[in-house]
Amino acid sequence: MLSFQDLSFAYEPFPIGLCAPALPEESYGALVEAFPPLELFGAKEDLGHKYSLSEVNCPAAYYEYIRGSRPWLDFYRYVKSEEFIRTTLAALADRGIDLGLARCRVRSPNHFDGWGRVSAALPGRARSALRSAAGSVQRLASKQAVLGARFEFSVLPGDGGHILPHTDAPQKLVTLVISMLDAEEWADEWGGGTEVLRAKDPTVAFNKMNRYLEFDGVQRLRSLPFRPNQCVIFVKTFNSLHAVSPVRGGSEVLRRTLTINIERLDTQP
Repeated sequence: MLSFQDLSFAYEPFPIGLCAPALPEESYGALVEAFPPLELFGAKEDLGHKYSLSEVNCPAAYYEYIRGSRPWLDFYRYVKSEEFIRTTLAALADRGIDLGLARCRVRSPNHFDGWGRVSAALPGRARSALRSAAGSVQRLASKQAVLGARFEFSVLPGDGGHILPHTDAPQKLVTLVISMLDAEEWADEWGGGTEVLRAKDPTVAFNKMNRYLEFDGVQRLRSLPFRPNQCVIFVKTFNSLHAVSPVRGGSEVLRRTLTINIERLDTQP
């Protein structure tokens, strides 16, 4: 589904790229129209002022909504596919960003396959134990890294919604942020762009473990504007500091995005 044909990168202070259009217009329009309603989301105030719906945040509502939406169910299966991860890594390598992961194993747990349906019916503790056991078997079977992918629906309210400066969790390798809005839905003066940052204090510049900073503690290097059907893609590094400053569009405005993460499953607890 995603096209990397027009993907271009800036390489300092960390690799971050932009491609547009990200998706075929018909597919993109169907996904925007079927974007979940805000009442399904959970607040994530510790990360700034945002709402999230994902495998981690409000998972029951997340899976139920995807199950009932054909455009999103198709997209979910695409993100969980080995093809998606291989194609994304190849697109990075073609642009000089070789993460050395070409030979890694790929296994994105799929809630809607046979294993997912069984595990979803188990109590939370039993489900966690099953997943842990499955992960242990995989790690014993191969010393290679195990890669997976998942995506999050994210919303920032227009009256101050924001995401604090951070570098992403250590197990994340690549992040793709796709804007989810109609062509005439957003005004540049509202902000909402993905900001590339540098820590002012050099003693906190090494930030592999994803320590969140305040806006007054960072220098803004540039901002990638929030535009329809574009994908911002960047690599997790010790200094991949990024954020979204408070949105200035008013209470009726919502900054809607889809965040896809490619991550190492074998490094998770």
